[in-house]
Amino acid sequence: MTYSKTYSFKIQPQFVDFQFRVTMGALTDILLTTAGMNADDNGFGLRQLHAAKSSWVLLRLALEMVYFPEQYETIHVETWIEEIGRASTTRNFCIRNDKNEIIGNACSIWAMLDMETRRAKDLRSLDGIHRFASGIKGSIEPPIKILGVDGEIFDSFKVKYSDIDINQHVNSVRYINWISDCFSLETYRTKAIKRFEINYMNEMLFDDKVVVFGRQIDENDFKFEIRNDDKISCRVRILFK
Repeated sequence: MTYSKTYSFKIQPQFVDFQFRVTMGALTDILLTTAGMNADDNGFGLRQLHAAKSSWVLLRLALEMVYFPEQYETIHVETWIEEIGRASTTRNFCIRNDKNEIIGNACSIWAMLDMETRRAKDLRSLDGIHRFASGIKGSIEPPIKILGVDGEIFDSFKVKYSDIDINQHVNSVRYINWISDCFSLETYRTKAIKRFEINYMNEMLFDDKVVVFGRQIDENDFKFEIRNDDKISCRVRILFK
């Protein structure tokens, strides 16, 4: 059995920033699209889960990049499932350019959400899914628990219509865009993201208040926390180079 599959994407103009390089949010969206396509191919995609009033939700993601591809560059994203437990599953990614050079790696952890109770479902209820667990580890350290952030307020606003996805909560990429907006253009001119890590903790819904807290740990090390009143929605760590 072949456990991995590769999907190709061209970096379109709407995916890049002012330096013509793919943004962190757009690259994450490509990874999530890859995960969705592979889940469909394996028979456990969103259409199948929605029929059972369930859905996939991302719990944690870690991404390390050698460089961020440029506009019109084609990338090839290989993905495979490492393991499947009772409550979560680990999916890895390897990103290559047209020269077959590895330019990035990612590791993601997912759960299956009951759309009615908004609680995690037992993955053992998906008949046959465990045969896709390869046991093959990724090339980077998996995402770990990020500790609390006691920092200053970087931004605050309310969740709007365009932030909401088909699960009726804030889209995973939106959080990444909110954090990315905390840095100046000069930061992106002089630095590049080496590792990005995010823990999703509590979903955010339409009209929720978003407060972004952040703290610089070291010269190239930053931590963020997004809160909705007394609930922590996600925590992020970014390492620049």
